[in-house]
Amino acid sequence: MYFLTDTSKNKKMISRKVAGCSLFVFLLIFSSAVFAQTANTMVTDVTFDLLTWIKHVSNDVDKQSFSSEKLEQLKQGLEALKEDLTVYKKTRKVLADSLFRHNIAPGKKDPDNLDLLKEKMSKVMEGMRGVNDLVSEPVQQEGDKLNEQIYKVLYEEQGRYLSHLEAFLAGVDVTKKDLALDGSVCFTRLEECIHLVAGMEERVGKKVK
Repeated sequence: MYFLTDTSKNKKMISRKVAGCSLFVFLLIFSSAVFAQTANTMVTDVTFDLLTWIKHVSNDVDKQSFSSEKLEQLKQGLEALKEDLTVYKKTRKVLADSLFRHNIAPGKKDPDNLDLLKEKMSKVMEGMRGVNDLVSEPVQQEGDKLNEQIYKVLYEEQGRYLSHLEAFLAGVDVTKKDLALDGSVCFTRLEECIHLVAGMEERVGKKVK
């Protein structure tokens, strides 16, 4: 009887330890998931939606019939948007390259360059509006919604950024992997945006009398 009772106690102790370890592992995984989710939601990458909107503008421009006056306005709007996107992309690249070249550690705020990126994106938003006013209503609504989303991240929602680069400049602990992601996926999308806008500008230019 003695040995049976002792074994029973040991089993209970082992069960408690296993349960405790399981709870600890669960809490650890849950905390890691929450942390990862928080880190991901901190950045709102709009380059995908921007590229999607530009593709829709491109299709709309090819389908619509514009007056000579609107064609001229559209050509000028596309030229301005192409320039604004190019400047924004180059500004991001110069800043990102500088961070890697000088191996700057995260945590140090750089408000001047953060404001510079906001300024360049504000110009992109202005260029978007210049084109958006000339396309069909469904595409206009899409562009207005995107413009509003960008504005909120830039000026209303504190602690949110359009890229990991901007988060880094704000003093957030951003990894080099996240910065490298900005430098690959986001830059590729921006380059495609510029290429599509340039193509539209060329096609519209041929129609201008």
